[in-house]
Amino acid sequence: MTASVPPASPPAPTTRRIPILGIIAFVVAFIALAPSLAILLIGFLPEMATIWWLLIVTMPFSIIVGAIALVLAVIALILDIRARRMLVWSIVSLVLSLITVLVPLWLFTGGFSSGDYVANF
Repeated sequence: MTASVPPASPPAPTTRRIPILGIIAFVVAFIALAPSLAILLIGFLPEMATIWWLLIVTMPFSIIVGAIALVLAVIALILDIRARRMLVWSIVSLVLSLITVLVPLWLFTGGFSSGDYVANF
């Protein structure tokens, strides 16, 4: 008599964890960017040209909330690299939060001033 061998069990399914901190960082960065972007786009309408002054109000909000999103995105990127998870959400949130922080800071420090261009000529 031959010994019966039990059938092989199917391999355990691999669970893919959702990069929740990267998604949260993306949402926070988008919340920081949305008001300034909306005012910027509305300001291009000829009837709404006087709305540009609201950027003075929304840009500090954008910088502060974008800095929070930047910290969350860096933490998400580090945790996703260590856990070998999908990096897309954390990288996109990192880029979006960098844009959200650096562009308003560039504009506040005279990004479009004529002195930058006159010095080149």
